[in-house]
Amino acid sequence: MSQIDYGNKRFLIVDNIKQSSDTLKIFAYSLGALSVHTSSHAADILQLCEYNEFDVILMGYDLGPRKKNGQQILEELRSKGKISRKCIIIMITAEVSQAMVLAALEHKPDEYLTKPYTLKDLSVRLSRCFEKKQVMADIYQAMDSNNRQLVIQLCNQLIKQNSPFRNECLGIRARQHFELGEFKQAQKIYMAYIGTPNCQWAAIGMGKVELVNNNYPIAEKYFEAVIDNNPLYLSAYDWLAKTYELDNKFDKAEEVLEKALMVSPRSVTRLRKYADLCLNNNRLDKATKALSKTNELAYHSIHKHPENAIQFAEAVIENHNNLSQFELRKLNNKACELLTKMTKDFPSDEIKLLAQFFTARLHGCTNNKVASQSTLKEAERLLNSHKQQLSPEHTYKIARCLIGLHRRKQANDLLQQLAQENPDNMEILSEVVALSDKAVTEQDKLAAQNALETGIKLYKANQYTLAIDKLNQALYHFPNHIGIKLNLLQVLLVSYEVNPSRVDDFKQAKVLMKQLKDLSPTSESYKRFNKLRSKYQQLLTFSSHQTPK
Repeated sequence: MSQIDYGNKRFLIVDNIKQSSDTLKIFAYSLGALSVHTSSHAADILQLCEYNEFDVILMGYDLGPRKKNGQQILEELRSKGKISRKCIIIMITAEVSQAMVLAALEHKPDEYLTKPYTLKDLSVRLSRCFEKKQVMADIYQAMDSNNRQLVIQLCNQLIKQNSPFRNECLGIRARQHFELGEFKQAQKIYMAYIGTPNCQWAAIGMGKVELVNNNYPIAEKYFEAVIDNNPLYLSAYDWLAKTYELDNKFDKAEEVLEKALMVSPRSVTRLRKYADLCLNNNRLDKATKALSKTNELAYHSIHKHPENAIQFAEAVIENHNNLSQFELRKLNNKACELLTKMTKDFPSDEIKLLAQFFTARLHGCTNNKVASQSTLKEAERLLNSHKQQLSPEHTYKIARCLIGLHRRKQANDLLQQLAQENPDNMEILSEVVALSDKAVTEQDKLAAQNALETGIKLYKANQYTLAIDKLNQALYHFPNHIGIKLNLLQVLLVSYEVNPSRVDDFKQAKVLMKQLKDLSPTSESYKRFNKLRSKYQQLLTFSSHQTPK
């Protein structure tokens, strides 16, 4: 192992126990470090990383009650691009439970050191990390610059030199090919290493390639094999769930993520995805519990967002008829508490307005008419003052609350104003039509039929933009017609597939997907919807390769 020159190295020590922090500081200076910073406060750490390029971060896991932990800080540093791949991260913790260890490892520290440890052990691990970072430095820099072709070139050079990090270079190179859409080149690498020791990355890669090619049963077998051989390899669960979802096996996708959460229950993104699947599968009780846990884990993390509290409140409202009075009151109280906390954490008139309307709905679910009416009165007062500031998405949510609170006229007025302000935005108009109680006349039916026939002819002539306009006219006249919605969804997806710059088409397709998801499996339209749902999922997953890692 080569000698490390620490004379130009900058250290950051993250620890809330002074004695431990001082020990690590003395250790860093004993190595000859150029500078050493210490902190246990997330905001300070983020600022330090903004203005300093650290070579080593010794990250404590537990930083005190009601504070971000080391895992959450590391996740935020990575997501905001405040540390480069050349920075060494060593997570130091007294926590040895499987849940905590796996949660921390998912954010890929270079080493994970458990207390008690010796400074000699830390020194050995640090030297090992530096050796790797030095050898891989150019590759990591190219990855940080998102220069995929250069990454492939540099990986090839190290592979030819038979570097001790050859396998990692092969994995990195294969991922670059995959992200570039060069699936055959990626597959060639994966195929060569299937069956070798520690080849999970190759099996995952083969599954991804089969997934791109719509070979769902084969992809499933690859991901299942990884889970069978290594039940702690969490990304395999994510990919298997994605495969089931693309194959319209939503129950199985939910089941897989449930198993993953039993192995590692602290991933906010996985919990949120699981909750979405539960909602899609009408497992409202499971969704409500998952969203409750999501709120808890997200609070001190980068995932903290007002939508967490709103989605939980929506799930409670949706599920209230299926709950016992005791369970309903408990969940209602929690939802109201989260909404109150939301207004303190995200102080704005819009958030306060949303909180008031959802609180009124929650009180209504428990038959607390006095509290519901009182809260509604205040919400309506705020709405009169601030409705011009509402985003379209929040306007829909408030309209739904008004409808649930038997204020249909106010809801329609709000939606009509939104439609008038956005006459050319078909995503918004689709939502407005879906919530509208517009009566359908014979004149509407005739106009819808004419627009539908013209739209289909334009679609067959590959005139997608004009076809979409005509089908939207048909939908306006006949807002609950499943056939029109399916035809429009098909044209929107084809239009986006042919021209990915038409992102508004894909946004409107997303709206229609939500409207159609409750189709009965026994209906004639369900089979066609399933095919369109598969196409939607494929476009969502692979058009920009925003997939599980």
